[in-house]
Amino acid sequence: MRVLSWNVRGLGNSRTFLALQKILQQQRPQILFVSEIKLTAKQMSNVSRKLKIENCLAVDRKGMGGRLAMLWNSDVNVNVTSFSNHHIDAQVQTEGGSWMR
Repeated sequence: MRVLSWNVRGLGNSRTFLALQKILQQQRPQILFVSEIKLTAKQMSNVSRKLKIENCLAVDRKGMGGRLAMLWNSDVNVNVTSFSNHHIDAQVQTEGGSWMR
């Protein structure tokens, strides 16, 4: 299983989006976690669609935080147990069938 985590510091920038697309094509992660995206949940949903990633949980910020998002492909079984503007807690089923956090 491949997981990619990136503090993008603003995903609305077209250069950053293109860089993310390139990284995704090269690394092919099944799960992507991005922080400091500075996009609304609706905007992040559109980004997910453009990246051709089926599932997206984007957490809107409170105050000056930069927002969080977790995206995953449909071939991964993910169970989000809780989230806030500071964290996303999820369980992921491994290829062997066990669950990890």
